[in-house]
Amino acid sequence: MLANPEVEVSVSSSEYAWIRLHGKAVFEDNKSVKEGCMNNPIVKGQYQTADNPIFEVFYLENPHGAIADFSGNPPYEF
Repeated sequence: MLANPEVEVSVSSSEYAWIRLHGKAVFEDNKSVKEGCMNNPIVKGQYQTADNPIFEVFYLENPHGAIADFSGNPPYEF
């Protein structure tokens, strides 16, 4: 992601609905932001502390996305 920050992420539900997000990954090295992420027990369990050198936080710049399913309705794009 450092070499090519254009990313896309897609996640689906058990009901076969999905969301797709894409944009430019911008890394955030703000310690207070990283500490806030530690409020999520999954993140804390994986990385233990905000100072963990392998823990990185990023956001998407100029994000675009779509929510879709197999209902026959057009995707909701944003």
